[in-house]
Amino acid sequence: MSTITGLKTARTRRLIAGVAAAAALLGASTACGGSAGAENADGTTTVRYQSALGSVDTLQLAAALGKLPGIKLDKVGDVTGGPASLQALVSNQIDISSSAFYGAVAQVVATGAPIQAVVSTYGTNAKTGAAVVAKKGSSLTEDPRSFIGKKVAVNTLGANAEAVLDTWFEKGGLSTAEIKKVTLVALPPLNTVQALKEGQIDAAYIGIGQLKAAQEALPLDVIFKDSDVIGFYNGGGVSLRTDWIKNEKEASKTLVSGISYAVDYIESHDRQQVLDVYVPWLKEQGFTDAVEAVEKNWAGSTGVSSKGGLIADKDISIWLDWLAGRGDVDPSKIKASDVYTNQFNPQS
Repeated sequence: MSTITGLKTARTRRLIAGVAAAAALLGASTACGGSAGAENADGTTTVRYQSALGSVDTLQLAAALGKLPGIKLDKVGDVTGGPASLQALVSNQIDISSSAFYGAVAQVVATGAPIQAVVSTYGTNAKTGAAVVAKKGSSLTEDPRSFIGKKVAVNTLGANAEAVLDTWFEKGGLSTAEIKKVTLVALPPLNTVQALKEGQIDAAYIGIGQLKAAQEALPLDVIFKDSDVIGFYNGGGVSLRTDWIKNEKEASKTLVSGISYAVDYIESHDRQQVLDVYVPWLKEQGFTDAVEAVEKNWAGSTGVSSKGGLIADKDISIWLDWLAGRGDVDPSKIKASDVYTNQFNPQS
């Protein structure tokens, strides 16, 4: 049993409770004949989605590459973390989630929410990943005990960053009581450098793509990388509601195959080639404000290690013990294969 038991934050509790409530409402709506999807008079399907600033969105890239025939994308806003996107998906505010940590997807599925992950869109490989950084010369070191009493920024609570940090603390021998003394602060990734500079936080978990830009703004020490703790892995992907999959099979297939193609396109082309396709599309769609953050922060890789973003049991099971240790899931009632499907991925 993990020593992380009892470390679930109040915010994460509220989020999961909200997801469960939304799932119940969605179930009632479906039972009463609620419809999923929005088919247009011209035969196309409108797909509502959210995206995150500072990175190449694989759904948008699929559209830019012309790989979403019959799909009309409708962006309904930006999101700073996968759990919030999953809540929007379960409550039928969007039709496809943004990239979400597989541990968070598993936790939501465990509540009974009718969703499934369908394709991997981010991870850690030799090209990219994430790191915990601190101001150069700070008291923080590779000894996890140096983090006791400190504040660490993460993009969202209860997701990938928290899971990696918890695992690192546990491997470093910290007790549950000691880990509780490390305060995780939810901050949008693009705000973390300023917070570090002003001393509002002591460290931050950031993407490797942000690291270069961050070090240009502020001298930083890299304390550790996520690959030092976990190795290379597929960290998360996009999800669909199961009712949407049932009612919109062709659209589901198009979305997954398009995103799968986009993932492989990124991994088989250099950074500038991808941006040469993606940036003009952003401008054409009226998302010019997003361009600077992408060009400055994107690492040039998704980090996905599998062909076409195929999901494997190991991508999910690696986090089930962490979730069980926190008391978030009953491992006897959920298995990795409950969380995802590869049925629409052309690489399966």
